[in-house]
Amino acid sequence: MNLVYAEIVDVGVEDGMRFGNVRVSGAIKKVPLDLIPGAECGDTILMCDGVAIGTVEKPGSVETPRERGDSIGFRHSSFVI
Repeated sequence: MNLVYAEIVDVGVEDGMRFGNVRVSGAIKKVPLDLIPGAECGDTILMCDGVAIGTVEKPGSVETPRERGDSIGFRHSSFVI
């Protein structure tokens, strides 16, 4: 399993599937975005073996459980770097 961060530079649809051109370490790669339907240009994503599996929130953009008043625990679908 190879996990890599990438930035979406372009989004398009081919044969009914959403694809994005993403920048990974300076290279541009085309990856499927169907697992993260809300992803758009400029977003940072996490890829696993060439497939986008989630968006990455910028530091400080996600509230902690304490800030939300949540005593159960942290529940958020995005990854935080």
